Amino acid sequence: MPLESNLPWRSELNPSPRSSRGGARKGIAPTQLPIEAAFENEFPGASWMSARVFRELEEVGGLAESLIASVARRHGLSHAALNALAVIEGTGAPMPTGAVSAHMHVTTGTMTSVLDTLERNGYVRRLTDPNDRRRVLVDVTPAAQKVLDRLLPEVVLTTTAALADFSPKELEDFLGTLARIRDAIDGLPADLGSPAPRRTPPNLQRS
Repeated sequence: MPLESNLPWRSELNPSPRSSRGGARKGIAPTQLPIEAAFENEFPGASWMSARVFRELEEVGGLAESLIASVARRHGLSHAALNALAVIEGTGAPMPTGAVSAHMHVTTGTMTSVLDTLERNGYVRRLTDPNDRRRVLVDVTPAAQKVLDRLLPEVVLTTTAALADFSPKELEDFLGTLARIRDAIDGLPADLGSPAPRRTPPNLQRS
């Protein structure tokens, strides 16, 4: 929910109005010193641009997920179910259920729920690993492959159309930037120390 305040930077960290061509902001300069100053005065030692980049990553990631989820729903699947089927089919053979969870970066409990639903709908089958009867494998069914044969081309068409205005070089550079951000997040130490105390604006303080 947007944060309402007379501090200008707060609106900048909330979802931006989207244009008809992909959500580019209009009339906002790359650097707005008064906004940066307000933010960095409230959070000493913080970076306004870093906070804004993270907010944009969250928003665009949510938009991308919603877009693919809308395609999956047209075929009666959740986004998680689509991802699970794509991962399992992509291995070319039955795979351990735990490996599916690892590929999708979700908990075992969440993955179990997704697989249970897919199994009830006839899209996956669970098998006993012939090399280790304590381990359960999962594989897609012919019914699932038929759905994927219809669904995945729609996903590819959608993602291609969404980024059609970007050149291959722009997309390559963007992937490099995302990789650097991923590495920076993965490399963060567990203990960053104590942050500087927040200077809470008077109009936000509660008595």
